[in-house]
Amino acid sequence: MTIGALARSQATTLENENEDFLCLRETRDRIEKELGLSGGDGEGEGEGLELSMGMTQDYEGAIKMGSDQVRVGAEIFGSRPPKLEAKVVEREES
Repeated sequence: MTIGALARSQATTLENENEDFLCLRETRDRIEKELGLSGGDGEGEGEGLELSMGMTQDYEGAIKMGSDQVRVGAEIFGSRPPKLEAKVVEREES
């Protein structure tokens, strides 16, 4: 799962692609070629590698750039409450 820089996700428009997603897609394509796997180009053997990138704020752009899996928890379940400070709980001896 790749979580790109928030600023890049916010700066992405229909005209310009998310640089983090572009880098990951190019890296995936290069690895598939080196391993002789069949990716989107139809060359090679076996199945291609999957991409897991994109979250609630940028999932549409991630899908357009080839993501196979996205994380959209906040879109479905709503925002999480703020995390509280972790506390150490002492166990009572029995």
